[in-house]
Amino acid sequence: MYRVKIFLGLFFLSVFANTAFSQSVGINYYSTGSGRNITSVYSFGNNKNEFGFGIGYNINSIKQPDDQSNIYYKRLYATRFYQHLNLNLTYQRYVLSSNDIFKPFVFYDLQLKYSTTRSSMYIPYAFDSTIIANTPDEKILYRKYIVNFGPFLWVENTIGIGFMLHLYKQLYLKQMAGMGIVFTIGHDNQLAGRMDNWMDWEFGGLLNLGIVFRFSH
Repeated sequence: MYRVKIFLGLFFLSVFANTAFSQSVGINYYSTGSGRNITSVYSFGNNKNEFGFGIGYNINSIKQPDDQSNIYYKRLYATRFYQHLNLNLTYQRYVLSSNDIFKPFVFYDLQLKYSTTRSSMYIPYAFDSTIIANTPDEKILYRKYIVNFGPFLWVENTIGIGFMLHLYKQLYLKQMAGMGIVFTIGHDNQLAGRMDNWMDWEFGGLLNLGIVFRFSH
């Protein structure tokens, strides 16, 4: 454990040694595998490396992006106030550019949420023999159900590319796009696959648009 602390200390020292230290605050709109959120992120770093942590608000949406009976994808729906909470950790490594006008970077983004889901599903409930149809399946009557599952701990891990674009004085436009894996952790007896399994995962994407204010350094 002592050696690990020494290693981490030397790593951060090497990252920030002999470089100008900067700080910034940004307001970011995220679209991720779980849904959408607005998150404020505080960042610090130098001209090559930047670390950030933030806190935000998960946005509930009644309208679903698809009718594929997905359980988790874009289905996060908070039913308690604390379930709107989004925690964010980021790392950016600036590449290719040495100017302060357009700065491309690669990134890792971690988002944590604890919330329920909301899904609208069409489930067969009756068979109507009076309907004239070519196949038996066309005589099945469906009913729309609104169901909630969870709550689950959502762990969204994303890597990708982005850029910072200088707008005016200390204001910058920030945009990111990436792909990753979304873990959902927790049990739900309504889901056959979650009665014994405590974790599930699926691929997810990330799109970000933000406005960043950089402090003088």
